[in-house]
Amino acid sequence: MRYPLWFAAGAAALVPTGAQGETLPVAGVYAAGTDAPSRARSIAIADFSGRGGERLAFAIDSALRGAVIDGRPWFDLTFTAPAFGDSYTYDAGADPRGVQRGGADAVMRGIAEVEWRDVDSGTKEVEECVTRNSVGTCTEKKKVSYTCRARNVTLRPEVRMVSRGGELLYAKGDTRTASRRFCKDEQGTPSVDSIVEELVGGFAAVVRGDLAPIFRDEEIRVLESRDGMSKSDQATFRTALRFTKTDVSEACALFEELRQANPQSVTLLFNTGLCMERLGELDTAARLYEEALALIPRKPEPQQGLDRIASRLRAERQFSLREAAAAN
Repeated sequence: MRYPLWFAAGAAALVPTGAQGETLPVAGVYAAGTDAPSRARSIAIADFSGRGGERLAFAIDSALRGAVIDGRPWFDLTFTAPAFGDSYTYDAGADPRGVQRGGADAVMRGIAEVEWRDVDSGTKEVEECVTRNSVGTCTEKKKVSYTCRARNVTLRPEVRMVSRGGELLYAKGDTRTASRRFCKDEQGTPSVDSIVEELVGGFAAVVRGDLAPIFRDEEIRVLESRDGMSKSDQATFRTALRFTKTDVSEACALFEELRQANPQSVTLLFNTGLCMERLGELDTAARLYEEALALIPRKPEPQQGLDRIASRLRAERQFSLREAAAAN
């Protein structure tokens, strides 16, 4: 199987980084949560309403501008509106073909309603000085009780992303809450706007994960069980573990040598699979992980490896969708 250059480049650039523990570095581009938005290379962000709407629009814009794959932004973004010629529209009762052609590939609209209220939140006790001597040293303290309140903020964000052909590419809604406690002895009260900013940032991060692939460079732990290995193979295995910190290629060569001599070792099947995954040899890695699972079903490490591979292959398909859309 052939992979885009940005897959191979990420793997080839890996070198040991001195990470602690027995791990191997694995890097790759992992899939966005949804496929359809990959067909849009440019997005106009417009018409975000509600008290938190403007903050949500800016947060999503920042999050999507951070979606950079192989040094290139996944989306071109603009706040210019209207995005599709003179006008555009989307609502549940409208004909989606009312969206006019021209401009960006898609438009994202949204709303972010904010509600907040303060409620009683008990008391807190603090120790305060009540008497000081002539040089200012506290000579008597007592506990003082202060009443407290909690500022509860609820954000209800919702976004829609529509192609210029009127197709609904993405929809997301949520309810997010945060609470800040404040007491009588404190100056000021928590800012509703700052709490809203935190909440919209979390929602924007989810939207970013749904819409664009992400590059991850991780340290994945190898398995260390030596069950079933001969004493000499166990000694070689310990050497391989040491090499994971200084010479990953040599560690992988030893894991493969040991696997040939111990074909029923889940440890060696997984560790060799991890070496293949690191190099971008995803088909071989998947086969080794599946062999490990055949020996110990539901073993989490090889299953997690298969999940990573599935995501990387899905990201490849999303890249193909993007390229096909650009060609049309």
